[in-house]
Amino acid sequence: MIQATDIPPTTDGAAVPVPAAVPRGHGRQREQILQRVLRLLHREEGGVLWIEGPAGAGKSRLLAFAAEEAAPAGALVLTGGGVAGHGMPPLAPLLDALGPLPALRSREPGSAHREPGTYPEAGSPYQLMRQVEDRLRDLAHDRPLVVVLDDVQHCDEPTLLAVRGLTARLAGLPLLWVLAARSHHDVPAVESLRRDLLTERAVPLDVPALDPEAVRLLVRDLLGPRAAQADPYLPLCGGLPGAVRQLCALLASRTGTPGAVRTGGDPVAGAVAARRLDQLTRHAKELVLIASALGDSLTVRHLSRVLGCGESALLRPLGEVLAAGLMRAGQQHLAFAHPSVRDAVVATLPPPVRLSVRRRSVDLRLADGTPPAVLAAEIAELAEPGDEHAIRVLATAARELAPHSPATAAAHLRRAMELSRDAAPRRMRLAARLIPLLWETGEADEARALAREVVQVPPDAATHARVCLELTRMGGRFPVAEAEAHLRRALGHRGVPQPVKDQLLSTTLLNRLLAGEAEEAGGALAGSLARARGTHPLNDLTQRTLRSMSACHRQRWTEALGHSESVPAKVAELDPAYGAALPEVVVSTVWRAALLGLAGDGTAAAELVEGGLADAEQRGRRAYLPLWRTARARLLLDGGRLPEAARELAAAQEPAAAREPAAAGAGPRASGTSAASEAAVVCARARIAFHTGDDAELEACSALAEACLEGEDRQSRRAGAWIAVLTALYRDEALTRHQLGVAAAHLRRGFLHATCLDAGDVVLLVAAALASGQRDMAAAAVEFAEERARLNPGLPLFAGAAAHARGLFARDADLLAEAAELHGAARPLLRARALEDAGECAAATDAGTARSRFEEALRLYTGCGAQRDARRVHGRLRKLGIRPLGAACAAAPAVPEPEWRGLTRSELGVVRLIAHGATNREAAERLFLSPHTVNTHLRHAFEKLGVRSRVQLARLYAREVDSAAVSA
Repeated sequence: MIQATDIPPTTDGAAVPVPAAVPRGHGRQREQILQRVLRLLHREEGGVLWIEGPAGAGKSRLLAFAAEEAAPAGALVLTGGGVAGHGMPPLAPLLDALGPLPALRSREPGSAHREPGTYPEAGSPYQLMRQVEDRLRDLAHDRPLVVVLDDVQHCDEPTLLAVRGLTARLAGLPLLWVLAARSHHDVPAVESLRRDLLTERAVPLDVPALDPEAVRLLVRDLLGPRAAQADPYLPLCGGLPGAVRQLCALLASRTGTPGAVRTGGDPVAGAVAARRLDQLTRHAKELVLIASALGDSLTVRHLSRVLGCGESALLRPLGEVLAAGLMRAGQQHLAFAHPSVRDAVVATLPPPVRLSVRRRSVDLRLADGTPPAVLAAEIAELAEPGDEHAIRVLATAARELAPHSPATAAAHLRRAMELSRDAAPRRMRLAARLIPLLWETGEADEARALAREVVQVPPDAATHARVCLELTRMGGRFPVAEAEAHLRRALGHRGVPQPVKDQLLSTTLLNRLLAGEAEEAGGALAGSLARARGTHPLNDLTQRTLRSMSACHRQRWTEALGHSESVPAKVAELDPAYGAALPEVVVSTVWRAALLGLAGDGTAAAELVEGGLADAEQRGRRAYLPLWRTARARLLLDGGRLPEAARELAAAQEPAAAREPAAAGAGPRASGTSAASEAAVVCARARIAFHTGDDAELEACSALAEACLEGEDRQSRRAGAWIAVLTALYRDEALTRHQLGVAAAHLRRGFLHATCLDAGDVVLLVAAALASGQRDMAAAAVEFAEERARLNPGLPLFAGAAAHARGLFARDADLLAEAAELHGAARPLLRARALEDAGECAAATDAGTARSRFEEALRLYTGCGAQRDARRVHGRLRKLGIRPLGAACAAAPAVPEPEWRGLTRSELGVVRLIAHGATNREAAERLFLSPHTVNTHLRHAFEKLGVRSRVQLARLYAREVDSAAVSA
């Protein structure tokens, strides 16, 4: 029945005053109702209004509005309505509307008055309908009559038939029928009544949800100053006034200030959701509950399969759900109106039901061919220990995801291991697959611990060999006792595939060569390589890298370039998904880039490094980031971009922020990196500090060098000796023969981990030997440089270094000038040092020549950010009586700070050169980039700086950057 607060009941035909309702929204509908009431009152024109909308949309309020307008103006308002459930007598809603009025006129004798709440004795519905018709005729003859029936969808079938007949037979009377029903009702008789009435020109009124502004005003009217408390819950109401009123009543009864909606535990959210669900039909409620367990977005086909019914069976309940505003339909998917709606609905489901529905959904999607990688996270959450199907799906998903997202793949394998904890062999095999993923993503300690467990109790020979291979790929020493025995066992077992044996052998040799343990470049290495009989592309790639490094150790750099030339082609032969994730591929590519940089092809080298770094960052391969960043820093250092190189090295060591003690005094290093790779980083840091004059940084590098000298790693000891040379030159200190000898061994080796030594380092060794009074050692270094240049005639850097070393040893200014020309623009620091040395040799005899060479060296040093070198040359000029210009002698960094006007470091590098007059091609050559990349950076810089031309760019740069450097 309709509540008295919505529509006033009548007593003996006398209208009762209607309580005021808050008129929020639905203005168009109220206007139409008012027009029909006025027609009834002034023209005695009846009719039918059919009001339709979802539960809680405000239909009862509109019925109350119709009564409010009609009763005070003289119309008689009769109200009734259907009641959910059964047990009411036929025509009860109409009889209730007529109320305890005078006795119904009957053609049968014995009719009597009916007391309130009682009904006539059982008779045929036809007889009752005729009695109701007669009474309505009588009342309509006295004054205009409004019959209001709510919840028509709950009326009994005789009442629906009576309404259908009475609206037709009483059409000429001043009688207005106002009928309200829920949209998408699942009652055929109501649908038939609706269709017939609308066909005969009944006026339909659809009641939509309120707009947000109307909802806001309604909440303010109901809650007053506490209106803001309703904001988190309003998405649950769907703009339905009934739901909003219930929400406000619940909030008004609460004390305190509610916080955010807590799904599953918030009584307010639960009550609102429960009421909205209760207002749906059984099938619609079932649909919403099941859909809430399936996720935020789903298809009708999948929903029908989970429900076990045809798609056509969902049309009516789905239409009801959409009309209620609980869900919305897109082009292909259904979705809940708001995440909080779904959360509140799914919280009403018992957890076992929720899990059962989700499991069925997963099974159906797998059967439909959905890739396991898409469902793996959901399966991992739902699976129980021992679920063989879930274990297989997770393992398959990990295999598919490993190339693209190793961290996600590792999480799936971890979960698969948890599910198979009672099956030791399977768990060990899964662990063998998890180990490389853990290492890639920077979890080196966990990877080594897991590898130690598998190696000690392997499930089979093949798994044992593969884990040994992964341990070798990680670098460093085996974390297990009797490592050599494990390797021999893996290489000798018949159950191990030959490609695995070949790769294990090649990777072991590569690891030892990088670590400085394989000093013999000929016999032992060549013999070991000959044992690897496989022809797999990865093994071939590794062997070519080994031969290339061996050639470098023998100072055959041209041969080394030849061996590495096929690296890109061999990488392309590998699985494109997995190739980039293999350590051998990364090391080989970094090595190839280092050789290209040494050969003067900085652009090609930068392309390899940038591609590898981008892949590592995008895929989350944290283990490779230090290697790629160190390679990039080395290219920047060689190109004379010292500030950028320093920042890159700092970024390379960010994963090592949480330092841990290293083995046997090898110095602190990042988890998962070898001592040799860390030594390469420290050497680069020391070189930068040597040029920039960073005392604190060089002292830190010197302390690390001392730790390296005390360690057991050969590469680290040699790197420590080289840093000692740089420190001695920096402090103007002498070196012992032993120190110079170890440093010379470092240079003769040719490379440090996967990084080539700089061709010009031999000049520093000559300078250190001469400063220490060890002229014979300086002569030996000069001979080494000249022999290296003779063996590699196609590499001008070696020729320039040899000329520079000889010129420095012999104090030959012309030879030093020739060295400067050989170094060229690609190596500004080497060129500047040769010019400085040439100027010093010429200072005593030709001051003009010395001055020009000093000034050119000063310009180059300043452009590179080499403040210490610039200050030294400035002092040499002052000795000649020359005071350089302030901008030239400031020795301030020529590169603006990274935060200048929002430009990135790459864009800043391009802007600096362009602002100083370089063309795009010149900037590309200097920055080791392609002209296309330079053009892209320049276009972005123009947009950020708000300039339109190079002239404007140069003026802005000069005003804000160059002028600041001069002031400094």
